Amino acid sequence: MQPDILFIHGAFTRAARWDAWVSYFTAAGHRCVAPSLPAHDPPDPQALAGLEFSDYLAAIAAIHRQFDRPPIVIGHSMGGLIGQHLAANNDCAALVLVSSTPPWPARGTRFALPYVLPYALPVLAGRPIRANPEAAMKLVLHDLSPQEQEELLPIFAYESGKAYRTVVFGRASLAEGAVRCPVLCINGSADRLLSQSVGGRLAAFYMADHVVFPGLGHSLVAGSLVGTVATAVRDWLGQLGLAAVAGEASVRGAAVV
Repeated sequence: MQPDILFIHGAFTRAARWDAWVSYFTAAGHRCVAPSLPAHDPPDPQALAGLEFSDYLAAIAAIHRQFDRPPIVIGHSMGGLIGQHLAANNDCAALVLVSSTPPWPARGTRFALPYVLPYALPVLAGRPIRANPEAAMKLVLHDLSPQEQEELLPIFAYESGKAYRTVVFGRASLAEGAVRCPVLCINGSADRLLSQSVGGRLAAFYMADHVVFPGLGHSLVAGSLVGTVATAVRDWLGQLGLAAVAGEASVRGAAVV
């Protein structure tokens, strides 16, 4: 029997971000669990005002305890950082980090600079932050089709300023070697949110396999990319004996570093 998969979404979004991946991996024979982080679905700014990164960790850890055996954990962006902490403190079959935030201060890009100021005060004050639609389009969804952009944009809503402050300032640190399960890092070469150096450094930090998809951005979990990115993840899991079938998609259209 294949391991269950626990999906962890990123900042400002919710579990619906994983719909295409849940469908794909369910069809592949995995039981999939994709919760929304606390106060993210429906978005609740008042509740988010009192939540910190540690509350997200506690919520995901509580879900992890419900599995009969260690699950595969797949995290995107901030969800990847949550996944790192989960795997450092709990048994996991494998950890997949998709466009993941690192456990140190994240270096941004020149594309992100124009959007820093509107987020700066809420982050510093720890107030709830409302997603900037223009920032979501320019930094996260820019490489997707107009139709998919239109479908995904409403998912972006609010985030806890306290939690986001912890992520941005690298206050959720981890020691090298803290994660003991196999790790795969996946990045897009055209990520406008995280610097290109982040993925490689993160992979080195965990002695992880690293796959870079040329021309793709931060939104590697988009439904249109399932056949490219999710298939690569499945093949990697297959190489570990954690999936039913392992093919060659992990090296098609990607650079394995």
